[in-house]
Amino acid sequence: MLDVGLLALYYFSFCRLEEPLAAYGIKWEEQETEELLAFVSKAMLEVERRGITPALPSQTVRITRGLRIFIGQREMKIRPMAKTVWLFFLRHPEGIPLKQFIEYEKELAYLYKKVSRSSSPTEISARVKRILDLFNNDLNVNIARVNRALSALLDNACDYRISGSAGEPKRIGLDRKWVIWES
Repeated sequence: MLDVGLLALYYFSFCRLEEPLAAYGIKWEEQETEELLAFVSKAMLEVERRGITPALPSQTVRITRGLRIFIGQREMKIRPMAKTVWLFFLRHPEGIPLKQFIEYEKELAYLYKKVSRSSSPTEISARVKRILDLFNNDLNVNIARVNRALSALLDNACDYRISGSAGEPKRIGLDRKWVIWES
């Protein structure tokens, strides 16, 4: 008796069909795509049946229009000035040496105004000037608050933390492709 495998190999080799089922009007890519779509559809129905909310990858950071910060599905709740500092460093992937922090007073004031409940320009200016004063420890305190909140929120918060050696630029190591700024 003739081996079916050899017969199939002979047929496909000498009939010069690019796709084995092309003679029947079926293309492998189309069939695989249909099977994949069917699988995804079944998986989505199962997720809905179980009541699971599909989540963004846990490393995704989403900043809402109101400057609320979500990492995955969890919100990072911190004081307004600490949030301002974290958002500031998030906007500067290259990092900023603390002694150059004073050069960014307007940007910090803008962020703090959007995050804080205060509408008083005098109060906003006073708080921003206080954090810019390097003889005052407010900046380091707020960086520590951010890092402590991230450690409490995430199992592995290393990429989200504000870090940098003394005298070196402080930065957040997170790849910015994982950051979504809603507009």
